[in-house]
Amino acid sequence: MRRSFHLQTASSALDDSRDHNRRVHGRARVVGSSNGRFAVAVDQVRGDGGVTAFLSCWTKRIFVLDPLAAGKEVELAAPAASSSPWYEYVHKVVFAPCPDDDGGTLVVALYDNNKNVAYIDITTSRHKWTTIDIHTKYSIADLAFDVDGKLYCLDSYGGVHVVRIPRGGHNKSDVVAAFAPPYPYDTMFAVTPTKYIFFCHGSLYQVWHNESATATSGPVRMSSDEIMVMRYHPGRSTCWDAVKDLGGCSVFIGKNNGPAVLRAAGVPGIKADCVYWIDYWMRPMVCDIATGISKPYVFPRGMCKGDCWYFGDDGMTAGIHGDMRKVRN
Repeated sequence: MRRSFHLQTASSALDDSRDHNRRVHGRARVVGSSNGRFAVAVDQVRGDGGVTAFLSCWTKRIFVLDPLAAGKEVELAAPAASSSPWYEYVHKVVFAPCPDDDGGTLVVALYDNNKNVAYIDITTSRHKWTTIDIHTKYSIADLAFDVDGKLYCLDSYGGVHVVRIPRGGHNKSDVVAAFAPPYPYDTMFAVTPTKYIFFCHGSLYQVWHNESATATSGPVRMSSDEIMVMRYHPGRSTCWDAVKDLGGCSVFIGKNNGPAVLRAAGVPGIKADCVYWIDYWMRPMVCDIATGISKPYVFPRGMCKGDCWYFGDDGMTAGIHGDMRKVRN
């Protein structure tokens, strides 16, 4: 069966007609996509909304949209920052893989200058965000759920914090495991501010992108704009190894959504063992994991732009994640 996918874009601005201050506007950003749904953050921008608007804006609300369910829409208030409303800017939203036993659907947001993570059950009558206490001095780079519903939080140094989120409104969230940064690759953490975490064939992976000049530290060398993929091996003294393939799969990473893993053989036009990503100019790129080198990715319909990968059929990813119970510290 032929599968298709789409690059979801959100470049247009939204005017907030309910705000009486003429100098405050609402602007939409896609901040997450999964299971056929996507999340749109609407930011309040103070000033003229020019090129420096990101310096003076905060997220007012989040819309969770499901085009496959007759356009179902859930509106949420943004999670509140602990100090200033300026830090209520939501960077990313991820979705739990499936509803819990009570039918609840969890959504997790990364906000507060990438320092805070909060979750919410969007199916309850009273939507309320709950902050997760993650003990790290670093910012959070990415989030991902395993098939058991545990949340994996990747910090900017490469450490991984595993959180069990209570379902059905019971108990508190708690950190149940922590994985050390990927030695000796952690020496490159400063030149790789863009990091992602994902699962493939039952294993945990990280993606690091060098957005600076070519750098060398000890045995590790990364060229400018090189992408490195690392796999976690539990029980080893050196738990992370750089890899050159994903067993025939490819991963799609976006600035505003969690990675999605596909079997390349099932999707026309997709190469195996590659990282598909979006550059600063919102152009799709493809990186061969074996070489770490990227080039522009041209869709069968021609080049397009966007800020978030959107897969309308998550059946493309079914069975890839596998059983995460073997991923242990």
